[in-house]
Amino acid sequence: MKEYYFLLSSITSAMKGEKILRGAGYRASVFRDTSMNPYGCGYVIKAFGEKEKMSTLLKKSGIRINEIREER
Repeated sequence: MKEYYFLLSSITSAMKGEKILRGAGYRASVFRDTSMNPYGCGYVIKAFGEKEKMSTLLKKSGIRINEIREER
């Protein structure tokens, strides 16, 4: 299972996205890294799973994703 970083523009979106992913059974956590995420306040969701499924789930829930990066 790969590790992905969803770069978002607000802590509110990050917290909501984390809750959505966890509710769907994915392992997810939120952290702040302004060097990795230059968008907004620098919050990132780190999640393990299938990128397309997680991305679709977040987008359908109204979470705007600025960028997705694979494990560093």
